[in-house]
Amino acid sequence: MMTDQLCIIRVIIVDDEEPARSELRFLLEQFEEVEIVGEFSSGEAALKAITSLRPHLIFVDIEMPGISGLQTAEKMKIAETFPLVVFATAHEEFAVKAFELNAADYLLKPFSSKRVAKCIDKVRTRLAEAEQALIKKQDTDLAGRYSLQKLAIEYNGKAVVIASKDIIAAYCTEGQLLIRTADKCYYSNMPLQDLQSRLDDRLFFRTHRAYLVNIEKIREIIPWFNGTYNLILEGLDEEIPVSRQQVSKLKKLFGL
Repeated sequence: MMTDQLCIIRVIIVDDEEPARSELRFLLEQFEEVEIVGEFSSGEAALKAITSLRPHLIFVDIEMPGISGLQTAEKMKIAETFPLVVFATAHEEFAVKAFELNAADYLLKPFSSKRVAKCIDKVRTRLAEAEQALIKKQDTDLAGRYSLQKLAIEYNGKAVVIASKDIIAAYCTEGQLLIRTADKCYYSNMPLQDLQSRLDDRLFFRTHRAYLVNIEKIREIIPWFNGTYNLILEGLDEEIPVSRQQVSKLKKLFGL
């Protein structure tokens, strides 16, 4: 959202009166991190430019010919990079509506350098919070994708990382969880439910309360007793049971 050590804040100014734009531009230019990337005399013109200019912040007057500043802010919500909005106006009666639109601030004309400085402080805080939230989300998404593709398993006193797609099946035996791949057996104290939560549910199917299988490894589906089934998996000698409760899901998976 913000770049380099100065945390540059890209700003556009929208006001139908040139003297008001000039006054605000002068005050904003006192801040080294503020970069004014556009000035517009109407909300319509600002809306057309917002995608290409990608501002972090827009100062907008409320009463303008054409669409108002409030309408401009509402329309900007659908933009891919919705900027923070500061309403800069001579009319204080619109403040409640402005903050309903989650305005970062509400400046009254004539502007003072002290009040604009306070506004920029608020904006810095809001942008920093948004950037931290984005970083946290990206980290969470990355961890989620990684956990679906790779799995760390405690094995012989160390954590072994395996590709989840290589798992043929996992099941409980002798009080431990056995995770089978084509060339190894891994024993873990992890509950089967925890393992399942870390795997892609589009790839793994819980056939039974004690068994989890890789759908891509299923080679044969064999009818068994009392409406149950057994599965033959690629790379596995023993057959895996499918409980009656899971038979309908199995049939749906394979269109049976």
